[in-house]
Order: sequence, then C-alpha cells, then structure tokens
Amino acid sequence: MDGLVQPVTSTRRVEDMPLRRFAMRVVSELTRASDCGNGPLSGVIAKLVTDFARSGDNRALSALYAEMRLRRISAEDVMDAYLPDALGMIGQEWHDEEIDILHASMACARLQNLLRELGRAWASDRTGRMGDGRILMTLPAGEQHTVGLMLAANQLRRIGVSVKVMLLPKTTELRDILTHNRFHAVFISVSNESSLLPCGHMVRDLRTWSQHHIPIVIGGGLVSGSDSDNHHRRIAEITGADLVTSDISRALHSCGIQQISAAAE
Repeated sequence: MDGLVQPVTSTRRVEDMPLRRFAMRVVSELTRASDCGNGPLSGVIAKLVTDFARSGDNRALSALYAEMRLRRISAEDVMDAYLPDALGMIGQEWHDEEIDILHASMACARLQNLLRELGRAWASDRTGRMGDGRILMTLPAGEQHTVGLMLAANQLRRIGVSVKVMLLPKTTELRDILTHNRFHAVFISVSNESSLLPCGHMVRDLRTWSQHHIPIVIGGGLVSGSDSDNHHRRIAEITGADLVTSDISRALHSCGIQQISAAAE
C-alpha cells in the first residue's frame, strides 16, 4: 500500500511545523509511557491517527496528544503499532474503492511525514552514546514500499544503531557511499517477488564495491509475509543475501552488532 506514497510538496510546508511541535511534545513527554503492552490497540487512538491521515487537520493532532496522555499511549506505540495500522486501513479502503488513489496517496504521505517527524524528535531528544553499529538501509530497483523501511530505520535508531537510509539509490550513489563509508551491514527491504532479481543484482554490486565482506540482510514485506524457512531460503538463493529475516534482533546479532537503549543520528 505504501507504494502509493509520493512526496506531496504542496502540503508539506503547511503541515511540517504543527507535526514537528506535536512530535517533539510526544517524544519528550510520552516516551515509554505505555500501559497497553502487547494488548489490543485503542480504537480511539487508531481512529484519531487515521482521521489525521485522511484530513490533515491539525486539530486531530491536538486530540491525539490528549488521548495519548489519558490512555498512556507512548511515542513508541504510535510509531510501531498505530502508524502501520492506519496505513493498513487506508490501503484496505483504497482496495475496496472507498477512496480514490489521490486521497489514499495524500493520507499515506501524511503518515509518512508524521513518522519522519517522530523519528527526528526522537533523535534530537535523546542523548548518550551511540551503539557500535552502522547500517545502510536501502531498496532495490522497482520497489516503492518506503514506509516499512522507514519504520524499521526508526526502530533501529531507538535501540542505538546508526542508520543511513537510501531510497532507490542510483548505482553510482550506492558505489560512492560504500567507497567512502564503512558500514557493519546492509539491510535491504523487499516487498514484491518482482524485486528479487533486481535485489540480486544489487547484492552482487554491494559485494564488488565493499572493501571487506559486509553482511547483507534482506527483510521487508515479502519476508514478513511468510515465516517459512523454505521461503526464506529461496529468497536467499535468488538474491545471494547472507540472511533473510524479519526479526531485527536476529539480524543485528548475525552482524555482530550490539543493541543499546540510546538514539543515534
């Protein structure tokens, strides 16, 4: 669904400042305040997030903040549970032809902007040492599912891993960043079967350009959609990746990266 998301420059300037203020307030005051644990999502909070996505009305942000305080919903909950839930709801409405592609794209772009501002607020609010891990996260040619990758990047940063995100990089851009920077791993997000062959080409290029053997991990919707070992082995065989998993902890462990509870730039 988030393949519908494209930059919406006409609304971004208007929405950025209220979003930024909301994000800074939520992250500074409602971090790890959750009482919901692994329980069901609050229907009220889910509706407010989706209402903001549909309308872009900043009053929805004020109502969302108030309800988050009342119900002890944390910033992490919004990023990890409520934003994906809202994306799924918008996607289902588009699939059911309840909304058209323009309104679906606008709604997804608003959620992506909210995610971006929450991630920035988290990084600026947290102090303390970084972890020892530096990861490059990217998408192969043909992929458009950017929101899932951004969600994963935010999760990694919140546990102290430094992440460089490159969305659909040109071959020369990817080569240059690997030539001039040292990463402990490359994570590639794949959501469609049709992206596996381009992903394989990317993996081969990464092996050629990296000055040492760099672990390459594939995740994303295509991986999380099935926990079958055979399915994961097939993806690894086609792409040449070292590991195929949707488990971030397992991916980090396999790359020798320790997790700490600090944010990273």
